[in-house]
Amino acid sequence: MSEQAGFLDRLAAAWPVAKWRSVHVVVAVSGGADSMALLRGLLELKRRDGGAGAVHAVHVNHQLRREAAEADEAWVRAECRRLGVPLEVERADVTTLAAKQGDGLVAAARTARYATLTSAAERLGARFVALGHTRDDQVETVLFRVLRGTGLRGLAGMPGMRRLSASVSAVRPLLSLTREDVLQFLEEIGQSFREDASNAENRFTRNRLRHELLPMLRDEYNHEVDSALVRLGMLAGEAQAVIDDLAEELLERCRVESSTREITLQTAPLVSVREILTAEVMRRAWREAQFGEQGMTRERWRQLAQFAQAADAAAASGLTLPGNVQASRPTAGVIALRRMM
Repeated sequence: MSEQAGFLDRLAAAWPVAKWRSVHVVVAVSGGADSMALLRGLLELKRRDGGAGAVHAVHVNHQLRREAAEADEAWVRAECRRLGVPLEVERADVTTLAAKQGDGLVAAARTARYATLTSAAERLGARFVALGHTRDDQVETVLFRVLRGTGLRGLAGMPGMRRLSASVSAVRPLLSLTREDVLQFLEEIGQSFREDASNAENRFTRNRLRHELLPMLRDEYNHEVDSALVRLGMLAGEAQAVIDDLAEELLERCRVESSTREITLQTAPLVSVREILTAEVMRRAWREAQFGEQGMTRERWRQLAQFAQAADAAAASGLTLPGNVQASRPTAGVIALRRMM
């Protein structure tokens, strides 16, 4: 079997064509090897299997690398014209966003990218945004989060699919394929790609993991460390899925009233469950009320869970949380989360 056929078979196994052939799909195309392999792979599967949906490319120019970013954009435009793929180019002011958020350029770029891709997908009527993250990216993500310190949800790494909005989901069809698989596929079909020079700069933590720490772990500690990290992420994801299901069921039992500024919950069902589960219920309630999660650290979620589980008298004074959200006990047995004006 050729590299091309093997790549396409594995791509189709990871994301069966029947699930997306009849809906529009947006592919996030940076011009790098992973995104070009994903685009070419989905186009070939679409050509082979048909369907009423269309494949669109969206390129986000973060305006961070100046001339290089402009060159990437021009290259992606030319390549999409050659391939006959409809393309939308979006520009994001990441520098301004980073200054506003205070989380640094990497975090701001990620926020801007997902917001832009979601908006483009909604405008195009696309059901999915396809992202080109590979198994190598998953390995690096899990290891990075272990070193930084993370909970069970973070340890699970990047999910294969997650909701971006009410009508759009992100999907990562390449998570079972390695970077080497991608490069071999591109070589066989004669597809070029853009190299981001910043990927070789070891001043970035992620690059040091890729170029220094992971090679050392493979050579000196465990040559199967990649598989071990992927397996750890999968197990964490399965455990988190159980917690999510329990939290969703519990939230349904607790919910009294919900709006975009306030949510009211009964506390009786929370009293006898573990704090970690109550924290997940609070996280889901928080999102349902559309409060921003910036500033809600693990300790803050724990604090909110303890407030929800406390006796009414002990929690009478209320709790002020990030985003100008106030937790209170308006009546016995009830907790209210309200965003103050």
